[in-house]
Amino acid sequence: MEGLFLHTINHIENEDFRVSSKTVSSDFTRKRKFSFKDLVVNILGFSRASVRTELDRFFKSLSGTGSEITTFSKSAFTQARQKLRPESFICLNQSLLDYFKNNSPSQRNWKGKRVVAIDGSFLVLPNEKCLIEKFGNFSNQNKTISAGARISIAYDVCNNIILDALIVHTQHDDEKEMAKNHLKNLNSETDILVFDRGYPSLWLISYLKKEGFDFCFRLSTAWKTAHETLNSSIEKDIDFELKKRPSQEYGKLRSYNLQTKVEGLRLLSVDLPDGEQEVLLTSLCNRDVYPVQAIKELYHMRWGVEECYKRIKQVAQMEYFSGRTVHAIQQDFYARIILLNISAMIGVQIEKAGQKDKGHKHAVQINKTQVVTKVKDFLIDIFYRNDIVCSVQKILKLLKNCTDIVRSNRSFKRIKVYKEKRKPLMYRGI
Repeated sequence: MEGLFLHTINHIENEDFRVSSKTVSSDFTRKRKFSFKDLVVNILGFSRASVRTELDRFFKSLSGTGSEITTFSKSAFTQARQKLRPESFICLNQSLLDYFKNNSPSQRNWKGKRVVAIDGSFLVLPNEKCLIEKFGNFSNQNKTISAGARISIAYDVCNNIILDALIVHTQHDDEKEMAKNHLKNLNSETDILVFDRGYPSLWLISYLKKEGFDFCFRLSTAWKTAHETLNSSIEKDIDFELKKRPSQEYGKLRSYNLQTKVEGLRLLSVDLPDGEQEVLLTSLCNRDVYPVQAIKELYHMRWGVEECYKRIKQVAQMEYFSGRTVHAIQQDFYARIILLNISAMIGVQIEKAGQKDKGHKHAVQINKTQVVTKVKDFLIDIFYRNDIVCSVQKILKLLKNCTDIVRSNRSFKRIKVYKEKRKPLMYRGI
């Protein structure tokens, strides 16, 4: 765990990273009281509080017990962040993912594979002209038009890590196209992709087969041929061949040079506790390795990405942006992804160590919200004190009792109630 933090510090302090992160080559060349490292660490630690509050907390923590304290205006911070390319946070996140992959002793998998759930959502943005031009807008069920952006993540449900994240215009890309764009950061040899009902299409399924990815989709009732084929069969687990769909898919098929017929698929039906029939389409055709119960378990694991979106919006407070510019939105988005990933990597190690503790009557898991909170609280100690080991020990001690009992096979009826989502920039929490 100490190695993860030390790797992060070294990456931020690396001269090549600093140079590649600048919007203009002359930026961050003079020695100022608010350095490049200060800027990156501040943005990583932002949450719901105002910029003024976060800056004051930062300088108070750095001042220690002395009587002197540095101040830095919000305007100066806004000017400084315009010199920082948002892509620098993407680079930093990829460096952390590579470190975790190569060094973590506690990586989890399912049947030797990494299960990756891909799903999308929307973020409500401040109503600024520049943001509407860049990201577009959308309307809710009450026909209220809001500035917003479409986001998508590829999520490792076994290790609770966001492998790739995208934020784009609400109209320019749909969820399927964004799912395709995630593939360049995934591995067809080790990953199984899981999708909800909004994703199945002939062109995407054909593309995944072409790229060598295994997958599992849930099919909606709009896929009448698949449902009718299952209903007319005695078996509820059959081989399936997907043929060309309506003409609106022809453009994608031609653009990516895809086949209009996909073989080597498996169609199965699973009965849910509420009596609903769940129809799944998968490329995992080896029934000895992947029986029906295993495929049911695989698709159920997809719920982890829904929980991840809850942490993105409710724990990391993603929609409480710290600025009104495109730069600020992109920086906040990718920085919160990094904060969540660091927390998840720590959580994996803690849970692995906790498995050796036989004192619990029931299975327990670490409280993910508390891990995020503790990482944010100790950012200054980790990045600016010279005793990472001591900081990690404190984090572990605080998290020792932050566990929840695992209650398997629970489900609750979803109650959809619309609430105004836009988060204020002027009136924020503390």
